[in-house]
Parts: sequence; C-alpha cells; structure tokens
Amino acid sequence: MPIGKPRGPAASPVGLRSRAARLLGRRRGIVEAGGFTQLLDAKAAGRLLGVPHTWLLAQARMGRIPHHRLGHYVRFNPHDLEQWLKDTRQGPPVQNGRGSREP
Repeated sequence: MPIGKPRGPAASPVGLRSRAARLLGRRRGIVEAGGFTQLLDAKAAGRLLGVPHTWLLAQARMGRIPHHRLGHYVRFNPHDLEQWLKDTRQGPPVQNGRGSREP
C-alpha cells in the first residue's frame, strides 16, 4: 500500500469527503461543538412531531412554539420541541411513565 494513503473507513469516497470537510472547517475556524444540538428545519421538525410543516411555521410565526429565526430561516431545536410537548400535554396525568394506570 502506498505511503500516506488512508486506510479503513476514511479510504472510502464518503470517508475522504467527511475528513476533508472537517479539515477545511478547522482551517476556517469552524469547530464541531460536542454539546451542540443540530437545529431542524420545518419539514424535519414536522416529521418529528407528525404535523405538516406549514402548521409548524404558522405556530412559530404566532409565537406559540419554540423556534429560532436565523434571517428568513426558521429552525427548531428538538430538545425544545420535546419540552414544549411535555409542557402543553393535556389529559390525565401519566403514571408509570407509559400512560397506563396501576390498579
């Protein structure tokens, strides 16, 4: 095997591209944050919640659902959405963590 040629998963075209992207990102001052949660666009957040993305954007526009506005882009934090679901839950309290009641 020639010297300097990557071996293992990094040798695949996808591995090479991701490695190159990380190196370029570091060179440009972009560092992957270990604790940073990737934000979702409206379509991905809608799939996560099981609702149309248009409904989700309307709720964000009215300030009824947590969101981030980045210029004209609207993004959603999945952890914020999870907490919002817990805070807006209606109905009897959940017992046993599954919604079933013990006798």
